[in-house]
Amino acid sequence: MMFEVEDLAVASPATVSRCGMIYMEPQSLGLGVLITSWMAKLPAKVGAHKGIVKILNDLFTDMLDDGCYFLRRNMPEMIKTVDNNVASSLLRLLDCYLNKYIEDEDGLKKIP
Repeated sequence: MMFEVEDLAVASPATVSRCGMIYMEPQSLGLGVLITSWMAKLPAKVGAHKGIVKILNDLFTDMLDDGCYFLRRNMPEMIKTVDNNVASSLLRLLDCYLNKYIEDEDGLKKIP
């Protein structure tokens, strides 16, 4: 079971030790870990195409940090987010586009 908390401001040391909690600032994790994990789970048909994998990797490397910087400087947010949430949302959107390339027993998955 995993809980995601904003901080441990109200957690006692006993709670932290009994639950085995580890708190990491979102900035310390970085976006590279999210991208690497997502790239490892690409549908087989997409992941086998080295050109697509390279293009995706290059786009993330070249644009994701700058895009988050642009977002923070120029777009007010009604609900504050961190870069990791923005990157995760982007990856979920991309999953929707790549969903049709997931294979099942009968071949390619049919999406209406």
